[in-house]
Amino acid sequence: MFDSEFARVYFIEKDNVVFHLWKKEAHFDDYRKPVMAALELIKEHQSIIFVVDARNGFEDTPEDVEWGFEYFLPELKKAGVRYWGFITEKDCAIEGEIDLWTREIKKNFKLIRAQSYSEILRQIRG
Repeated sequence: MFDSEFARVYFIEKDNVVFHLWKKEAHFDDYRKPVMAALELIKEHQSIIFVVDARNGFEDTPEDVEWGFEYFLPELKKAGVRYWGFITEKDCAIEGEIDLWTREIKKNFKLIRAQSYSEILRQIRG
């Protein structure tokens, strides 16, 4: 588990999910440390499902976006992740940011966007 003022990342054993909750805006090391913790948990538990609660989401810096696209997403793929869930509000204040990530995520993962964790799991499990 990882917990900071910016994010909380933990493994949900019963669902084999690595769950990442953004608490508030984070950039550079404050952004990358929880993301790296998620990657480590994914590898440790061989989880194929990664869920990000983006309801407290924010606009990423261009440097963090570049790092995410060039390093994090390829590492997730190598680790065996197949599903990426985004929890967002119906009227998301950071729609442009979510759309930016969505285009890249969909290249390698099945993306499920929903308003709750249970809805994401329901869509994955059918």
